[in-house]
Amino acid sequence: MGAKPDRTIMIIGAGILQAPAIKIAREMGLLTVVTDLNRSAYGMSFADFPIVMSTRDVDGTVRVAKEFCRTRPIHGVITVGTDASLTVAAVQHALDLPGNRIDVAEATTNKIKMRTRLAGGGVPQPEFYSCWSYDDVISSASKLGFPFVIKPADNMGARGVMKVDNPEVVRFAYERAKNASPRGEIITESFMEGPELSIDALVWQGKIHITGIADRIIEFPPYFVETGHIMPTALPKRSMADAVSVFKRGILTLGIETGAAKGDIKVTPEGAKIGEIASRLSGGFMSAYTYPYSTGVGLIRAAINIAMGSPPGDLTEKLHRVAAERAIIPGSGTVRAIDGVTDALSIPNVKNVFVTCDKGEVVHIPTSNVEKCGNVIAVADTREGALRAAERALKLVRISLGDEGELNEGLIRKQALGKLSGVCTVCKRCDGRECAGLLPGIGSVDTGLGFQRNLKVLDGITILPDLLQRLDNINTGSDIFGIPLDLPVLPAPISNMRRNLKGIFDEGEYNSTLLRGAKKAGTIGCISQMEYESVGGDAEYITAPLSEVYGHGIPFFDPYRGERTTVTLIEKAFAAGAKACGLSLDLKDSYGPALVDERWLAEIVEHSPIPVIVKGILTVRNAQTAVDAGVKGIVLSNRGGRVLASLPSGIEAVQAVRDACGEKLLIIVDGGIRSGEDVFKAVSLGADLVLIGRPILIALAGAGEDGVCYYINRIKTGFRAAMATAGAKTVRDILPDMIVTRTP
Repeated sequence: MGAKPDRTIMIIGAGILQAPAIKIAREMGLLTVVTDLNRSAYGMSFADFPIVMSTRDVDGTVRVAKEFCRTRPIHGVITVGTDASLTVAAVQHALDLPGNRIDVAEATTNKIKMRTRLAGGGVPQPEFYSCWSYDDVISSASKLGFPFVIKPADNMGARGVMKVDNPEVVRFAYERAKNASPRGEIITESFMEGPELSIDALVWQGKIHITGIADRIIEFPPYFVETGHIMPTALPKRSMADAVSVFKRGILTLGIETGAAKGDIKVTPEGAKIGEIASRLSGGFMSAYTYPYSTGVGLIRAAINIAMGSPPGDLTEKLHRVAAERAIIPGSGTVRAIDGVTDALSIPNVKNVFVTCDKGEVVHIPTSNVEKCGNVIAVADTREGALRAAERALKLVRISLGDEGELNEGLIRKQALGKLSGVCTVCKRCDGRECAGLLPGIGSVDTGLGFQRNLKVLDGITILPDLLQRLDNINTGSDIFGIPLDLPVLPAPISNMRRNLKGIFDEGEYNSTLLRGAKKAGTIGCISQMEYESVGGDAEYITAPLSEVYGHGIPFFDPYRGERTTVTLIEKAFAAGAKACGLSLDLKDSYGPALVDERWLAEIVEHSPIPVIVKGILTVRNAQTAVDAGVKGIVLSNRGGRVLASLPSGIEAVQAVRDACGEKLLIIVDGGIRSGEDVFKAVSLGADLVLIGRPILIALAGAGEDGVCYYINRIKTGFRAAMATAGAKTVRDILPDMIVTRTP
């Protein structure tokens, strides 16, 4: 039997990124004291002394460390891949162990303190401002200009981090960053163009040892989601040397004297600049997996040596291979099955497959680094070989997504038919034939040709396949004024419900159900003003549902009630949390005649505290007038054929309006969208988003919020399939040459 371990190390965190440190410490003959708030965390099962304690609870961790030392001394403290540097430093200080000063740990945990200290040392970095309030952010935006970046000052994993491209996004970005900050402190920074490097280092007796330089793969703008990294970097030696030099200056300026340092360094046109420096080893599988695979150096073992007060040991690289890590991102929905892991591991050069989601878990397209569903790691002699193996593994790992419960289209239609009896025949394909001329009602005017035209135009467009593209992690995500969407689809507002639906739904109940279902499906619902709303009414049927989903909805108002009434209702929606609102210009039978012109529209826009979208535009002239009035978005719509039978469809107007108004205008198209392929066609023509009305109304009638979620997820599946077939990895990659319009 071997000698009994007599030295003990405390490891803060027991997640998948800290587990290698626990295993390596035990291989080194050390006893392990491991803390994590999750008693079921992966690493707790093989820790010698697992202790349930939050990695962020500094005082609590110091207390349990001192209590443990009453029976057995602790000889070192370390963490890997999590922002617990302050906790580590506090324990080191309390137990008189090797480590950095408390103020150093604070400066490498709080981004404001880090930037302030780096600025004092003249280290290259972006311009920055500390913000506590929305007004502070607005003030900093006027100095930084657009785009800029907003972050919580005291969080990690890209939580709450966002690129802000225009003023309409600022409020949402502020609230998102504020909610992600434990203390409510925010930092704004100038946006840095260029590739990004992740660099690890060990510091021992004043000497900085660089222990790995990787290219970070950052995707899913306006968020900063690391979808992988490649070790070593492929950047030119001069750029790499500049980044290393700036990183070392940052380490010295921050005062990191003992232990590890992790740097995210941007290589900008003006030279390397500090994105972030932390006094710990990197996460993202770099220090524990890709660096050892690439170099043959046991980096965590070396870091443990330093934490125990010993030299790091031999850091000479023994191998010269390429390691690639890629994230598993299946899309959005409820995880129904996980398959293909064994098949992926059988691929030559694939080393690891980690799946971090479970069956039954609801997952979404990530907006931060903590929302991914797993990772694959591959190693090869060349960069191309490593990337190709990782991509093959991603395709084999199948995380199947579905909807909760036992819903299906047949059941929804059956239940909707009962609910909508006498109003809608719930056709298998909602095409406007059965309900032609049924107004008031759910149909369209006259012969129904306006409604049917919408579908015929879409049917005349075909999608061109591109099956030779190398695609992984197809991203159907989009956004509206910064609000993330799992797909570019919004449920449309349904107006005049009492008259057209015979009072089947209570407006407040309908709006609440729609908004909840849309949010559950990863999008944002649109709701409409009641036709019989009294002037000066409290609009609780709009404000209450908005408050219930924390403002995650877009209310559309009838502007013909008058400017003052409309602005009052917009302000009430804003107070309920709404981030945008709409004006339904196509409500022709409301309270006209009214003076509807650019001045009238500009008056409402000027007094609105949130971006305004106008609905019912169909011509370039009207679109340009709306833009001149300050409108930020338009809905190209013939109102489902309910105005005139001879109006063009919104789809027919998309290209001309986009060409005339440019890329900055948010263009939404409405009318006849019935499948994911239809969504793809609309986006390819130039639309940013689409609205779907009647089919979602039917789904809600059939199964409430679950019906809404089911229908949107079905659209999402078809949209994802269309993107994969056409060779588009992201929504921004969908181009006009991916479709062709058939000659009638």
